[in-house]
Amino acid sequence: MRSAEEAVRVIRDKLGDNAKVISVRQVGGEGLKRFISSPKLEVIAQVVEENEEVSEVANQIVTKPSINPDPLQDHPKEKVVTDEPSPKNEKVEVKEADENRNDNYKLLSKFGFDSALLSDIRSWANWSKIEQASIAEVLKEITVGLSDRYRSITETICTEKVALLGGPGVGKTTTLCKFLAHEVFMNKNLPSVLKVENGVPNPDDALRIFCEVVGVTLFRESESIPQVDENHPLYLDFPGFGLSEMDEWTGANQVLDDLGVETRILVVNGAYDREIIKRYIHSSQSVNATHIAITHFDEMTNSTKLWPIILNSNLAPVCICNGQNVTGDFSTSVLNQLIAKTFPEELYSKGFASYQRI
Repeated sequence: MRSAEEAVRVIRDKLGDNAKVISVRQVGGEGLKRFISSPKLEVIAQVVEENEEVSEVANQIVTKPSINPDPLQDHPKEKVVTDEPSPKNEKVEVKEADENRNDNYKLLSKFGFDSALLSDIRSWANWSKIEQASIAEVLKEITVGLSDRYRSITETICTEKVALLGGPGVGKTTTLCKFLAHEVFMNKNLPSVLKVENGVPNPDDALRIFCEVVGVTLFRESESIPQVDENHPLYLDFPGFGLSEMDEWTGANQVLDDLGVETRILVVNGAYDREIIKRYIHSSQSVNATHIAITHFDEMTNSTKLWPIILNSNLAPVCICNGQNVTGDFSTSVLNQLIAKTFPEELYSKGFASYQRI
């Protein structure tokens, strides 16, 4: 398949509206070869049963935003029996059970919140408040809590020498091009690029073409790079390293040490399974990674699985990338991007509109 729209149409035609996308990856071209050939997508999908309870709760929130939705309101009614005998054939009074607690954990889980994130939220000191709050208050408290924890991450400023590292096919070179475009057109700098092979073939055809277009010089030998400073930053492009190729990770670390490169950005595909991302983060310790960049963010239905990863990785988030080409979105406002994609649209737009700018 050649586009996300075609993928969605084929999935719906073949599997129906209840199909769930498990993974999406580009095939038929690596790096920036997509400049000269159309990319293709490999999509793995699974048919899941529609959850009627979640749909019912979502409808309640969308149609009645001013009412505190109660996912337990359909529980059986409770009979209230008085001490006085009831006359014959008189109906016993019935009233609604006093449901003064929302099962918000169950509700958020059914709306797709990552289990690891929910486990972290339950450990917060104010969980008892969140557990009993209305859905609008739940969204507020979770957003404030996540924002505070994100801001507690030690901010590490990027230096004049920046290396991008990661596994094959994660969008590393495309992310590099977005950095270069940002430097040239936004920061008005004159960056240069060093293409590092380190014993692994690292073709430069597509990257070289892009550098020529934006006026960036591409080098293949470290001895020929010019003076590096704030207005003339240097970016290093490495080949993709597999999870089992630890020798290549450690070899790259030596190269970076020799060149005095302090900023080492791990590029990960946000659409990958959480355990795969965690394994790449573990591998990146071999190169003393300092930052993390998330690609393919637009392919994710929500970003809840990324929160525990980012908050516990000891890597400073540097950017969010959408799209598989250099014209796609590139944002350094990682917190805003994460918050905007944390909650389902119907919850975020109706129950949480007043807190969007937190």
